Amino acid sequence: MPTILVLLFLAITALAAEKYPRDLLADMTKRPWPGENYPILPSLSPSVAVGAGNEMAHSPAIRQAIIDLNPNNSNVTWFAAEEVLEHEHAVWCLQACLCHPHDDVQINALRAIGRLKDPKAVPFLLIYAEYEAMMVGGSESATIHGIIHEELSATLSALTGIIIRIKGQDPEGLLKAIHEWRRWLVEHPADKV
Repeated sequence: MPTILVLLFLAITALAAEKYPRDLLADMTKRPWPGENYPILPSLSPSVAVGAGNEMAHSPAIRQAIIDLNPNNSNVTWFAAEEVLEHEHAVWCLQACLCHPHDDVQINALRAIGRLKDPKAVPFLLIYAEYEAMMVGGSESATIHGIIHEELSATLSALTGIIIRIKGQDPEGLLKAIHEWRRWLVEHPADKV
């Protein structure tokens, strides 16, 4: 009988230690090294947080991918996790990846969202685009930020059908494009796409 009690205690302890989806998302988006992201990243919108939580609740593979996206893991682990999210069509979790502190994760998430072509991603992509619509200095940082601008324009163009190509860093061009994509969103409300 004591063995059964020990096993029951271990099972209850394991369940209690299991993190809620919101905690996993917080772990994934928390910068573990000193300093702050520049540009500052948006907070997860309520719809993205709820959608990502639902995806994790319905798929152990998606949940594990979010765990693997912890910034303390390697980029190889992150990229494999993003492949799982794309394969599972986890568009909400891929949007959450836009708040990951590493640029490469954000770039891969933008590409995956563009390939999935789910217009439900447009509202949060526009929020993310507004945060990214600025110049970043420094050779490597500027190059990476230019790639983010290009991937944002490619992804939003794919989702909305309003084709706007941005080459490198172009905050003014991105802001003008955001205006056009917002107009599309007004004509195609997210609850109807």
